[in-house]
Amino acid sequence: MNEMLPTTSEVLELIKDFDRGYVNDWNRWLRVSHDCDFQVTGIPFLVASEFRQIMWKWRACRPKPYRSATDLQSTLDSATEPLKRMGSADLRSLQAPSDVLTDAICGLWRIFEDGLCSKGKATEVGVSKAILLVTKGRIGPAFDSNVKTALNAWYVRDCGTYIKALGEIASQLAGFEDREGTTLDDLAKQAGRPAEVGRALDMVLGPRGARTA
Repeated sequence: MNEMLPTTSEVLELIKDFDRGYVNDWNRWLRVSHDCDFQVTGIPFLVASEFRQIMWKWRACRPKPYRSATDLQSTLDSATEPLKRMGSADLRSLQAPSDVLTDAICGLWRIFEDGLCSKGKATEVGVSKAILLVTKGRIGPAFDSNVKTALNAWYVRDCGTYIKALGEIASQLAGFEDREGTTLDDLAKQAGRPAEVGRALDMVLGPRGARTA
């Protein structure tokens, strides 16, 4: 895996230059899901509808069609059990994950792999984007083409390789934060885009500038 974090000043600039369209999507997601921790069944329809809208904007199932908001509401309800077992775990927890955390993430992987697209299974792109959303940025990045290219992580295809990649990322993150004497979360705040660690890293590695339609 490639080295992902340069100097503090470069990380700040990367976060500031992250695609504005995705920033707006994320801010809206946090507003709509503000009262929902995704650890108790009964996910509101409005939240499921916004989840579907953002996943569509992020092309998470492309080229497959998406499930309806009602179906995704059921998918999100199914995800509450593994999310409850995950608790407050974040990307840093993946440096040495417990068996409980590993099993919970793999449970989430299966639920989203089967429950996002109306035909066939979702790929690692869709699944990792869904996990980023429902953990509200604690577990990330999402493994789209930008991130996989930046990390040379094209090997991520299933839960096992996903957890392996997150473990390598968490180790690099620990080294960066120790060397620079700061955290990625704090740098996101300094850049004017506060976020949990997984989402902050997604901004470092993701698309630049303004998203085109």
